[in-house]
Amino acid sequence: MLSSGTAAQHLPRTEARSLSGHEGAVLAVRFNRDGNYCLSCGKDRTLCLWNPHTGAHVKTYKSHAREVRDVHSSSDNAKLVSCGADRQIFYWDVASGRVIRKFRSQQ
Repeated sequence: MLSSGTAAQHLPRTEARSLSGHEGAVLAVRFNRDGNYCLSCGKDRTLCLWNPHTGAHVKTYKSHAREVRDVHSSSDNAKLVSCGADRQIFYWDVASGRVIRKFRSQQ
């Protein structure tokens, strides 16, 4: 096990890449299981799929009525799940960009 001082020596010291595409604050960024893609979500009510190695914006997903607070991908990378300030959870198909199912809060 590395000590915290040793671990800190291996952290990057410079920004490797900037991903531009959201109009407002980004609230979460998550890598997929194998690290080949990442997802971001934010105050602009969108999810963005990125290739973090090239910086390419792959796709934008829109359906939430308010800010999107978190996003995760399935283990096979075919589906996404997002939750928003609209008190809804959306289950997405990655390829088509369509919402497969919505779950709403009872309150």
